[in-house]
Amino acid sequence: MCCCSRGGARKATPKYGTFQELVAHVRQAGLRSSQLILAFDFSKSNIWSGQQTYRRSLHDTAQETPYEKVCRLMLPVIANFDDDGIVPALRFGCHDTKDRTVAPLSPLAHSPECKGLGEVLRQYREAVNLVRLSGPTTLAPVIRYATQIVRLSHEYHILLILTDGDPVSASLDVDAVVEASNYPISIIVVGLGDGPFPVFESFDDHIPHRRFDNFQFVNFTALEREYHASDRADLILASRLFEEIPTQYQKICEHGLL
Repeated sequence: MCCCSRGGARKATPKYGTFQELVAHVRQAGLRSSQLILAFDFSKSNIWSGQQTYRRSLHDTAQETPYEKVCRLMLPVIANFDDDGIVPALRFGCHDTKDRTVAPLSPLAHSPECKGLGEVLRQYREAVNLVRLSGPTTLAPVIRYATQIVRLSHEYHILLILTDGDPVSASLDVDAVVEASNYPISIIVVGLGDGPFPVFESFDDHIPHRRFDNFQFVNFTALEREYHASDRADLILASRLFEEIPTQYQKICEHGLL
């Protein structure tokens, strides 16, 4: 794990020259197999929360959206660990789900399960065209849904939640994070847009009563601004998404959760 601070603040640049080196670093923790779960925020604030940084909606598909970029950066790494290529993809914060539940990413899908990240991205574009944005933002339904998957499968999972804003009911989200620490799952929340994200930043280090530190917050847009001129920007951004996975996986094994 890189020696660095949290969120989007200045950190030491990871010493990886290639994506292969990043994969090797993750493998050194003993991780050989992982399943991925993705969740996309369709709250209405996506319309304006990226205006300062991107000057458009975060779901404006005229160009690659920040949501799509995160998925693209995950692919070179996660493909080395996901044996079956099946990725449950969810949406939350929309008119259908609000803060109560989750739904398959595309309204046309009968199941959240997608065959690879390519299918995830195709369904995401469908969702952008069909889903009615709403709110409020809360992560508890997403985390509980993912925890149930892990409870039934007994396999290590990474839950990647892409969101544009802090939750409105932090206590419910904290309870879900604490409960999830009883299972082999790492939770990565990726902040997209102008922010700020004080609640998620506080979650990163200050949730008590967990069996292990299972939560990481990455202020992706702030990191984009910081490293946009680097010729290794994509690699640096990807490394931040995975930087706590080795330590979390080791803790999971130490606690006998696998």
